[in-house]
Amino acid sequence: MVAGAAWTHSQPSAAMLAAYEADPRLAALRLDFTDVLREMLAVVVAGLLARAARDDAASAPGA
Repeated sequence: MVAGAAWTHSQPSAAMLAAYEADPRLAALRLDFTDVLREMLAVVVAGLLARAARDDAASAPGA
């Protein structure tokens, strides 16, 4: 779902491209699909690793 939303938002319409050109401050709102996907995957992997470490610690003998 995140990839689909990121793709949609990283493909601006002609009107948005014109707005970006008219006001360079708006360019900060433009998403780069590759960057968004990379960051999203990093967050998911970090969360999975943290959960695995928590689960390992909880199932360790004497825990």
